[in-house]
Amino acid sequence: MKVLFLVFAILATLASAAKVDYTGHKVIRVVPKTEEQLSFLLKLQEQAYDFWSSPSRLGEPVDIRISPSRYQFLVDLLNSVSLTHSIRFFDIGKLIEDEERAIILRRAMHSGRAFDFENYHTYAEIEAYVNDLATTSSLVSSSVIGTTYEGRGIIMATISTGSSATKPVMYFECAMHAREWVTPATCLFMMNELTTKYGTDAEITALLDYADWLITPVSNPDGYEYTWTTDRLWRKNRTPNGGVCYGTDPNRNFDAGFGGPGSSANGCTDTYHGPSAFSTEEASAMRDTIVANKGRVVAAISIHSYSQLWMSPYGYSSTLPADYTEMNRVMRISVNALTATYGTVFQYGNIADTIYVASGGSIDWTYDTEGVLYSYALELRDTGLYGFELPPRFILPTATETFNGLKAMAKEIAAKLP
Repeated sequence: MKVLFLVFAILATLASAAKVDYTGHKVIRVVPKTEEQLSFLLKLQEQAYDFWSSPSRLGEPVDIRISPSRYQFLVDLLNSVSLTHSIRFFDIGKLIEDEERAIILRRAMHSGRAFDFENYHTYAEIEAYVNDLATTSSLVSSSVIGTTYEGRGIIMATISTGSSATKPVMYFECAMHAREWVTPATCLFMMNELTTKYGTDAEITALLDYADWLITPVSNPDGYEYTWTTDRLWRKNRTPNGGVCYGTDPNRNFDAGFGGPGSSANGCTDTYHGPSAFSTEEASAMRDTIVANKGRVVAAISIHSYSQLWMSPYGYSSTLPADYTEMNRVMRISVNALTATYGTVFQYGNIADTIYVASGGSIDWTYDTEGVLYSYALELRDTGLYGFELPPRFILPTATETFNGLKAMAKEIAAKLP
């Protein structure tokens, strides 16, 4: 009875919140087969449509969210260049509602218990968990690496058995893009695995003895909070751009091909790069953390969703990095370990050829400017069945397989850079 009362109370609170209503919104899929069609989609992306996957090359599917009122207009535009479409989701609002109910039910069932790593959490809950871990585990310290436009601290956990000026550092960040909820859940799972299994699990013990693990579970707190309170599908941060448009994409704001293809100068689009490189607090916080550990950082990992990809530089160009052979070798080993967990299939390769051209990205900067050889961007589950609304029941398998891949990566780095 108490559980049911709690469920209804939370549902009532959510129902009264002023949230963007996605009832009837569809996600459609088109596949460009001619250069004219590809060019058309690239121009369409500049008109502030919500592209869930970006136009990249001929034959690659492109997913676009569209409201009921604009659906027929978009279909007519697509027909003008002979682009046919299929419908991936008929009602995004229903998907979000199902996700909310699943979260609420787990909260009710786990009320009063320890932190639930198989559910999604608000930023305040994540902050509280990290700070609590810092007080209860001798391996953990917490720090604020930056302050957002809305005044939130960007919290980072340092997991270390004892640091030194020469001990390697591995940096991991999640939720640079706000709506990718499974990524902070994965970062939190990693933190728990490292801190609870050190000293009993030989693999984890060796990896923590080798390197300090720096983990930022939510790199974009303002945007992430906004996905909970107002717009579940918000991607960017929340800085005002003048007029009615808000937000810069922090992962187009790094000084690596800044302002180039795959980013936008239109402040109303999801890939707006900002007025200048490192104009966002989110990108600057990651930069400052990497620079503060200059010479020690051996891996920089940016974790996103969705698409099931493991990628290396470059995003701003299809030119392969000088170290691509080694990058590719470690990607292959990492992906094999990930896939061996549950059979989840990941593709791997350089960003520009594996997903799309994207300028101003974090791992291009860590590799080009800071010389971090093992700079990777991951896109976790799934490939579009649920998209950004991955149900909570998939958190544990997603986090487990991802961590297995990252442990395999770390072992290769330790062997290569002892």
